Amino acid sequence: MSWLGGRTSLGEVLRLRAPLGEQVEGLRTEAAGTAPGRTAQLITARVEQLVSGEGSLASFGALTPGEQVVVDITDQFLLDAHGIDDALMASLGQHYTPAEQVGLLFHLALADGFTKFGRVFGVSEEAR
Repeated sequence: MSWLGGRTSLGEVLRLRAPLGEQVEGLRTEAAGTAPGRTAQLITARVEQLVSGEGSLASFGALTPGEQVVVDITDQFLLDAHGIDDALMASLGQHYTPAEQVGLLFHLALADGFTKFGRVFGVSEEAR
């Protein structure tokens, strides 16, 4: 249970600041929708795993080479975003178009921020 009035989900916390919460939810949905294939789900799962120390990527099975680069970038982004260098971005570019790269990184930034936001408030993505 959250220390914030018993609310138990990130969606409930965001609704406390409507219409801002509605706009944020729309932005999060839009960002996830611009990430190709299952990369949005992969990013979200990896961020949650790194931030909370829980979860696994095992349910995704074998990753494609492009998906592995996404995991590598996610790891580096959470450890130190300054470590994302030209070589890592060139690897991403071998698998995804520039528009897809922007979508991936935009989703990554939001997933990272809102996973940490949820931890501060003691809430989760569930029950949204």
